[in-house]
Amino acid sequence: MPQLAIAPTFLNDFSRLDTRVQAAALTAVQAYLTGDRPDLGSVEDAADSRVRMLQIGPEWSGVVAPTPDDGYCLITIRPHEEALAFARRFRPGPVPAIDIIEIPHHPAPVPAAPTVVGPVEIARHLRGPFDRWQVTLHPDQKRLAEGRFRGSVQVTGGPGTGKTVLALHRAAHLAAALTARPDRDTRPVLLTTYNRLLAQTLSAHLDRIVPDPDVRARIEVVTIDGLARAVVQGHAGFAPEALAKEVIAQRWRDAARADGIPYSGRFLVDEWEQVILARGFTDPAAYIRCERSGRVLHLAPEHRRLVWDTVRRYTDAMRVAGEWSYPQVADEAARALRRSGPRYAHVVVDEAQDLHPAQWRLLRAAVAEGPDDLFIVGDPHQRIYDSRVSLASVGIHVRGRGHRLRVSYRVTQETLDWAVPILGRTPAVGLDDSVDTLAGYRSLLHGPRPVVRGCASRHEELAALGEWVRAWLAAGVAAPSIAVAGRNRWVVRDISKELLAQGIRTAPVDATDDVDAVRVGTMHKLKGQEYRCVAVVGAGEAQLPPRAAVDAAEGDPVALEQIRQQERNLLFVACTRARDALYVSHVGAPSRLLPDHADSAESAD
Repeated sequence: MPQLAIAPTFLNDFSRLDTRVQAAALTAVQAYLTGDRPDLGSVEDAADSRVRMLQIGPEWSGVVAPTPDDGYCLITIRPHEEALAFARRFRPGPVPAIDIIEIPHHPAPVPAAPTVVGPVEIARHLRGPFDRWQVTLHPDQKRLAEGRFRGSVQVTGGPGTGKTVLALHRAAHLAAALTARPDRDTRPVLLTTYNRLLAQTLSAHLDRIVPDPDVRARIEVVTIDGLARAVVQGHAGFAPEALAKEVIAQRWRDAARADGIPYSGRFLVDEWEQVILARGFTDPAAYIRCERSGRVLHLAPEHRRLVWDTVRRYTDAMRVAGEWSYPQVADEAARALRRSGPRYAHVVVDEAQDLHPAQWRLLRAAVAEGPDDLFIVGDPHQRIYDSRVSLASVGIHVRGRGHRLRVSYRVTQETLDWAVPILGRTPAVGLDDSVDTLAGYRSLLHGPRPVVRGCASRHEELAALGEWVRAWLAAGVAAPSIAVAGRNRWVVRDISKELLAQGIRTAPVDATDDVDAVRVGTMHKLKGQEYRCVAVVGAGEAQLPPRAAVDAAEGDPVALEQIRQQERNLLFVACTRARDALYVSHVGAPSRLLPDHADSAESAD
């Protein structure tokens, strides 16, 4: 097995390195010692040919000098070019060495009972049952939940500002008002969102806050895709089969290659959904003339004709096969409702930032324009799909009726301070085409800072996860209010197996039964949910963003930039699902998406 020593001066220099570089260095040394990494690299034109380099990730390297006993000694870690220059001029003298028996590391953090404090108006709710907390509306937001407005209303706010709770109470108030009216308008209130799990959660929460069965019966909770499918089936007599965007992109990639088309399948699908379907173009002239807002890659007019013809040919093939995209189904449903008339008395929309323009056209057709027609809540910073829309362009006018929530009372200030930098510097664009900002955003809650732990192996990472979950359970945190998330289903599978092996019962995040178990699922599944404690596993540079997500861009720089921002938003969403405590772990170097100012503990065996 390879041997390596360290110079006495090295530890002092090592302590000054960024924690990410420390983690990468420990991983590289461990890999070298176990024989999992190639031999040390030689240095061309070095003053001493025995000097070697140890690669530390893509940007940093260690300089390794010979020792009097014919061994090697790690003397410094620096940015690669600086390390190379140092190695070329370095002339070893008598270098005292310390044998590495155990790689030096920061001690692992000790799991502690999560304690959160808040102002007096919500303090008693913090001490109460968590399921009751999940539907607790802040007193300051009652005016929005129960107000009367002359038209559509838009409410935006960062994580923890209570947008979903506000949407719930708004739907309950509107339904109660309908039930009490003497004219007895029979149309229901629609509460809709973008995915099935969140719709299930909203429905369960409504069951708790609306005790009157007559009022509860007036609220229909359904996903936007479920609504579109039901409308088309009711009007056309068939249930359209919609394909996921990834499936369509794969098919179009193969077809484009066979046809010699110089655009990737991902680019063609994005252009179709984000420009052609989003704007409702039905002829090439309008497409050729349009400003392609949000699409960075320039597309000359003569090239747009090729794209239009290609998309038209591929969509015609889908139509012959009886296949649809989800935005197509929404467009068809919108046309049906424009013919038949509105379906609802009021519409409340949660997680509005992830809806496609075609879905907004459906919602506009689903309710008559007038007082309290649409109540829209969302946060552009939590957009995990690249659906952008100007509400005014689809006939929804919120000018003068927009409200920004800047106070969080469901996520601690410590978690926000750590998580907001994840979003990067790309500005978020709101539903009114304006740049949205988190300036002035703050929390009423305070608690422990997030903990980020670096591990030398997947085995160590999963074992450490078990320690944290057991500590939370021992501190009295109910199992269903603990969630553990991974980026994909393979990470989730390993999490479930490890926790089960440690005697910790688990259930999927989307479990419908009320089982007493820790919830486990992908980061996507955590969208719109809330827990006391959250652990995010697999946040290493090699895992986040996942290679499959990057490969999906197929070399398209526009798609690649969109994917990277979506990954930032997704990580931000997952980490801000925690009210009380957040724990993040990784193997090797941490992902570049992670911020670098959390309480960190890097360890290696």
